[in-house]
Amino acid sequence: LTTKEMNELIKRCGCVSHQSWETSKKSPEEFIRMILKILKHYSVLEHSWFTFFILTSSDIEKESLELGLLRGNHLFCVTEREDGFLVSGNARMFIEAYLRNPTTSTGTLLYYLKQRNPVLFPILVKQELVLLPTFEFNPYLRTKEEILVHQAMSVIIRYISRGFSHEDVRSRNGHDKISSYTQRSTRYVNPLKKNGFRFILPYRKNIPNAVKLTGNKSFTLEEILKLFKDIYKGLIAEGLKPEEARQWLPIGIETEIAQTMNLSEWRHWFIIRTQRAAHPEIRFVACNLLREVQKEIPGIFEEFEFHEDKEGICYTVFTPPENENEFLI
Repeated sequence: LTTKEMNELIKRCGCVSHQSWETSKKSPEEFIRMILKILKHYSVLEHSWFTFFILTSSDIEKESLELGLLRGNHLFCVTEREDGFLVSGNARMFIEAYLRNPTTSTGTLLYYLKQRNPVLFPILVKQELVLLPTFEFNPYLRTKEEILVHQAMSVIIRYISRGFSHEDVRSRNGHDKISSYTQRSTRYVNPLKKNGFRFILPYRKNIPNAVKLTGNKSFTLEEILKLFKDIYKGLIAEGLKPEEARQWLPIGIETEIAQTMNLSEWRHWFIIRTQRAAHPEIRFVACNLLREVQKEIPGIFEEFEFHEDKEGICYTVFTPPENENEFLI
């Protein structure tokens, strides 16, 4: 992405938290400055991605530079070539790597990123550390492995339940896998004012029309949903803040989440989220997203075979390549 596009992406994902995309008057650059100086929600910076190729003259130099980067931030994604190595990460990782371990490798890369985007990288770099001789920004990726590790994708998933998001953020990170999230806040977003008060019902054909409780009293589905809404509304009327009234919200309340991952982590996400045992709501979303991604990035996610269960809900069977270590998938 260009600098302008990257800043716009960060603002778009960051606005998911307060549902402020349509109302925010700040430019992407003003939004990023606010995040850095006032709110200090640095996780929003993770909706970015940068890749470098560093040319090295020997294995010793290669190991030394790799070690310098990984000492600063062990989450960097690194793959080796004969004449050097590729390193990828988000803005927060490059900033924190320099702050933790200010060396020529962390200093040079951050200095370049600062020249490219001073708003996103407002860190002063010691000039004596800018010594790294040769590197390439956004290099051509030669193999499928390099594409999986060194390309990232951001997705905003809407009209999902809190149950979906609770499971979604649990399974993440591993070898050369990075994932970052920004979710709609229930502390600052009052669902009575923002986008209405909505529930995501179970993804099944037969939902009971009524539920019988103690004393044989029955409540229709509409009455149950209205009851939750009235309880929340009443608590707000009593003076409770949204962050307090949310304690009475059910897990089926609607939410929205932005997630940025490199393609290696997205593949892992598709493996566990599209399989038959996955939660039906997540499986439905993941299968539809996978079909779209296969069109956008052909040849990268072709190991998935689509099927349908008895209720007509899609699932996949993943067949890993023969030479791939299943533990690292």
